[in-house]
Amino acid sequence: MLLKLQVITIDLVLAGDNAIVIGLAAAGLPKDQRNRAILVGIAAATVLRIFFALITTQLLAVTGLLLAGGILLLWVCWKMWRELR
Repeated sequence: MLLKLQVITIDLVLAGDNAIVIGLAAAGLPKDQRNRAILVGIAAATVLRIFFALITTQLLAVTGLLLAGGILLLWVCWKMWRELR
């Protein structure tokens, strides 16, 4: 149940972020182009989100990939921490 709640929360945050970016990109356009840009932007964001979700589920099935990603993230954090000292 907690995992589903996390996925829903992340999805809502991404949807809000997409709406802001699409709105900012379309704000300077004339009225007729603005509506089309918003429609195309929403459609593209939806298709890309589905596509990347499918790819992510396949990648997470690869044994050891999550561990390798965690180790890489720790290495990047270590380098950043050393630069800040």
